[in-house]
Amino acid sequence: MALDDAKLSIGSPPGAEISICHGNSGSGVGDIADEAAQTLYGHSWNEMKPWAALEYPSHAASSYVAIEFGITGRALSVSSNCCTGIDAINTAASYIATGKAKAAIAGACDTPIFPLSFAGFCALGALSTRADDPRKASRPYDLMRDGIVLSEGAGTIILEALEFALDRGTHIYAEVLGHAAASEAMGMRKGDLEGAIMADPLAAAVSDAGLTPADIDHINAHGSSLPDYDICDTNGFKKALGQHAYSIPITSIKSMIGQPISAAGIFQTVSGCQSIATQVVPPTINQDVRDPRCDLDYVPNVARSARIRNVLLNGHSSGGSVAALVIGRLTGA
Repeated sequence: MALDDAKLSIGSPPGAEISICHGNSGSGVGDIADEAAQTLYGHSWNEMKPWAALEYPSHAASSYVAIEFGITGRALSVSSNCCTGIDAINTAASYIATGKAKAAIAGACDTPIFPLSFAGFCALGALSTRADDPRKASRPYDLMRDGIVLSEGAGTIILEALEFALDRGTHIYAEVLGHAAASEAMGMRKGDLEGAIMADPLAAAVSDAGLTPADIDHINAHGSSLPDYDICDTNGFKKALGQHAYSIPITSIKSMIGQPISAAGIFQTVSGCQSIATQVVPPTINQDVRDPRCDLDYVPNVARSARIRNVLLNGHSSGGSVAALVIGRLTGA
C-alpha cells in the first residue's frame, strides 16, 4: 500500500538503490511459542516445522519485505521497543541523506497478543485492569489511568530524497526534519519522572530540525497510559520546550489504538503526517478526570482544528530508551 501510494515502482529506481529499515520487538515469537508448546507437550521436538527457526530473528520482517519486492539495497532491522518506529525512520532517512539510497522503506510491526506475551505483561503489572468497559481502559494522562491496553499492527512509510520525489511528482506528506535519542539507564521498568533525560532528545530533535520550541505546532506523544511514563512525558515536554509547552496541542493516539509496542512510532508518524495534511489534531480520548501532574493541553476527547506546520513525536521504551522525531510541512506546499 505504501509503495502504491508513493507510486514507486521497483526498477525505477533499481532495487539496489532502495533501502529497507524495518523494526519489531517480538518478531514471530508468538508462532514460535505456540509451536514449541505443541511439540513440548507432545514430546516430539523432531516434529517442529522447519520455518520455526526463521521466524524469531528480528531481521525476519525486513527480509520478507526485500524478498517480496525484489529490493536488493541494504536491508537493516532495528529493535528499540516503543522507539522502534521512530528509530527506523531516522535510520532510513540517514541512508538517503548520505547518498546511500534514493528511496527507503521504513516501517515497524509487532504482534504481542498471544498467551505467553500477554501473561508476561500481566505479571509485570503493566496492563490496565479496567475490564468492565474495555473502550475506556486506555486513558493516557487521565488521573484514573492504570496501565496499557496491548494492541498490535504494522505501518510503513516511503522516504525519498527530496529532488527525486519532486522529479517523480509524487505526493509529499511531510519532510523528516530532525531526530535524536538517548537512554535513561535507570532500570528495565523505571522511568525518569523528572523528565530531564527525556527532555534532552526532545530539545535536540527540535534543534536538529533548525527550529525553536515556538515552531512546534503539535506533539504526537508516546502517552502509553502507564501512570509513571505519562508523567515522564509531561515533565520532559516542559523541560525541553519551556513555557511554550503549555501552548502546544498534544495527542496520544494510544487512547484509541492501544499500545502496539514497536509499531507505535510509525503510527504516530502517519498520524502526524495526516495532521499536517488536514490541519486537525486528533483527540486523546477517555480524559475524564484531569491529572494535576499532567497539566498540558492533551486535547481531551474531541478533535481540534489548528495551524500545523511542524510536529514533534516522542517514544519511551521499557529499559529507558527515549527518542524524538520532528516532521514538517514541505516548504512552499
